[in-house]
Amino acid sequence: MRLSDVLHQDAALDRLQRAITAGRMPHAYLFSGPEGIGKEMTAVRLASLLLCSSPSQTPPPKSVTTNVRHWNEACGTCVDCDLMRAGNHPDYHRIYRTLNKVHPDRDVQKRKATELGIDVIRHFFIEKAGLRPSRDRAKVFVIAEGDKLNASSQNAMLKTLEEPPEKSYIILLSASGDLLLDTTRSRCHQVSFRYLPTEFVANLLIQRHSADTVQARFLSELSQGSAGKAIQFFELGVYDLLEPTLQGVARASDDPLSLASVLLDNAKKLAAKIKSRGKDEPDDEDGADLNTSRLGQFIVLAVVGTILRDVQRTLAGVSPASLDNSPAIKQLARNATSTSLRTAVRAVNTAEYQIGRNAQVQLVFDVVSIAIGQALSSRAVSV
Repeated sequence: MRLSDVLHQDAALDRLQRAITAGRMPHAYLFSGPEGIGKEMTAVRLASLLLCSSPSQTPPPKSVTTNVRHWNEACGTCVDCDLMRAGNHPDYHRIYRTLNKVHPDRDVQKRKATELGIDVIRHFFIEKAGLRPSRDRAKVFVIAEGDKLNASSQNAMLKTLEEPPEKSYIILLSASGDLLLDTTRSRCHQVSFRYLPTEFVANLLIQRHSADTVQARFLSELSQGSAGKAIQFFELGVYDLLEPTLQGVARASDDPLSLASVLLDNAKKLAAKIKSRGKDEPDDEDGADLNTSRLGQFIVLAVVGTILRDVQRTLAGVSPASLDNSPAIKQLARNATSTSLRTAVRAVNTAEYQIGRNAQVQLVFDVVSIAIGQALSSRAVSV
């Protein structure tokens, strides 16, 4: 549980270390950045350091570019570190939507956890923040689903964020600070996290998940630098959907609706896998089917987008990022122009937006497939 375990987030780690060394640790942080790049991993390790009874200072690790002279870490051997590793430290609190299921009010338990509601915030955050630390060092609250905080929840948090009880530290995690109210954001010190290098993500899949090189390369590009997403895609078998999607894209100029059928079928398969693996909060009963279906739809559109990016790179005379030396990509590039492909990519982006707005899925897939078919029938370039 060491901060140096977090890789390729040097700017974020440097900022945290400087604050700790200077003894000016803010009581409220906002960690912002895409999903699956190490925000929560950093938050947990920072919590371990803040709760550790014997923290240590060492020279900075060679793996991190930093200006600090002394690197602060949890000792890893004290009772507090043991409790953190076991996941039951009494002063570490992870706040998330489905805590409503263990709320003392049965009416709250019965509600759908589509948002991080005010009842959860009041009981599990505000009330507990007002108590003394059990181990008398600190209390750390990691609000893991900051994006799901509604306006009422955020307004209820403001006083605690602005004037937190002594020895309390709060870390909000969010894809973007813009998703929170200005009043919430202004009370937190924001630390930005960046996408991970795709080479690092690919190596992670190969070394820790036994993915082959071709599969790892494709999934790392598909995830666009999110290790969390790449691992999820590997576990869901997303690579197995690549070949039928490629075939559907290749046929789109003659039969675009056949591509729409492939996308819809792939999305349903993914949704079934996600639901069976419990990837989408199985306690979230009424909303689970909608959420798993939407996630499957987003993933199949991302696969199409990755294919189109490789076609664009081939047209530009650059090696494809995810499917190098693919005859299918070269053939698709022969049938398109840069202008038509940009139109197709915009159509995919629009489709993703519409899926997020709960548009009719079949219609969305039909429209994007027609756009792709038109883009791949220009036949203006010879590669």
